[in-house]
Amino acid sequence: MSHLEASAIAWTARLAVAAFLARLLIDVSQADRQRSGRTARIIWTTGGVTFLLHVVAAFHFTHGWSHHAAYEHTAQQTLAVTGFNWGGGLWFNYVFTLLWITDVAGWWIIGPEFPRRHPRWSSTVRWTFAFMMVNATVVFGPPYWKWLAGAFAATWLLLRWRQQPLRGEQCD
Repeated sequence: MSHLEASAIAWTARLAVAAFLARLLIDVSQADRQRSGRTARIIWTTGGVTFLLHVVAAFHFTHGWSHHAAYEHTAQQTLAVTGFNWGGGLWFNYVFTLLWITDVAGWWIIGPEFPRRHPRWSSTVRWTFAFMMVNATVVFGPPYWKWLAGAFAATWLLLRWRQQPLRGEQCD
């Protein structure tokens, strides 16, 4: 695999993660809900498309469009990190891809208010994505991603904490 091909795989993954993180920050921001909803939808769509490009690049450049090769590659990575020789995580990646594209489609079909109109779906997407992103970056990613993930988590928690009303305050 050439340096350009490896870079395409790595950078499409990084940009998809960045879109996920940007979406989380928008969700906890104090910004105007209507404007931030449109921005979140655009970022989310960009992230979904970028992730699809990542999947295409990985299957094309690394696995030769072979599910078996991708399964074996996933099994090798899982063995190296966890000690289990199992490639079943690939199926979670397929579901993750379908979930992201379905969520993007929902935002464009229903509109920017989609997450507020379907809170259970949005919560399922958010927690599934958090689980997948932690595995892709912290568990299986390069060591420096652990520090970046920690810094992001601290920032996100601080923003969430600032959103909470003080005890005795009235909420609108």
